[in-house]
Amino acid sequence: MIQDKTKSYYQQKVTDVLQYVNNNIGGDLSVKTLSAHFGISFFHFHRIMKAAINESLGAYIDRIRFETAIKLLRYSNEPLTDIASHIGYLDLSSFSKAFSKEFGLSPLEFRNNKAIVLNTHIDYRVSEEKKIITNLKPKIISIPDKKVCCINVVGKYGSEGTYKAWDELGDFVMKNKIVGWRPDVFAVYYDDPDIVGIESCATDLCIATKKIFKEEGRIKAKTIAGGKFVVFRYKGSYDYLWELYNSIYKDWVLFSDLKIRDLPSIEKYLNFEHNTKPNNLLTEIYIPIE
Repeated sequence: MIQDKTKSYYQQKVTDVLQYVNNNIGGDLSVKTLSAHFGISFFHFHRIMKAAINESLGAYIDRIRFETAIKLLRYSNEPLTDIASHIGYLDLSSFSKAFSKEFGLSPLEFRNNKAIVLNTHIDYRVSEEKKIITNLKPKIISIPDKKVCCINVVGKYGSEGTYKAWDELGDFVMKNKIVGWRPDVFAVYYDDPDIVGIESCATDLCIATKKIFKEEGRIKAKTIAGGKFVVFRYKGSYDYLWELYNSIYKDWVLFSDLKIRDLPSIEKYLNFEHNTKPNNLLTEIYIPIE
């Protein structure tokens, strides 16, 4: 009975904290301030919240702030400096930097392009204990065929050869000026390493372009088939991507009524390793469906 009362007490505290966060998104939401405000031990507050909401309180606060910012940018005329202040940033510079790091474009770019749809939901992420945490709410979308500039590589996914190929591809598109600002960057995976062996896996490394260009060496022009896809969003290091695929098939495909099309999966990269910490990398997994 005492245990039930204790559990109920902390459940109510968690509810109160989350409600407070949502109502005071621009205020001081540090662990020290919140734990003192709600009379919960500072030393245990973080763990209690994380156990209850399945993510760190800091991650929850960031997500709520970004969701609020997205709504204000899209549906209000509020100045960017006021939006930054409204959601708890000291200045526009820090807000713009955080927004760009999260979504790969600035707040102003998002406001000026009404066609951009941002997804703040994370289906998979890696915990501090290096375990994959799932919160599956994948989206189903239809995309057109995409013309790309690409390099086909054969070998272990994520090998040194793959990174060199990405550098070669990036240098080519920049030199020839065949892409616009922040083009779609993705990889198409044709093989399962458990079947063909890790050294025989074929991958197309792709950068989308609408321009016609002259092929050079192993850099080719190609069209990647579009259609209907179910899309999972992952936040974390590339080291866990193969484990993530296994989880998608185990946790979603086997229980879904949707039928998989006979096409390869696609990985779309929303930010990049050269300017992003591994645990903040954002990747979308596209599984083709009928």
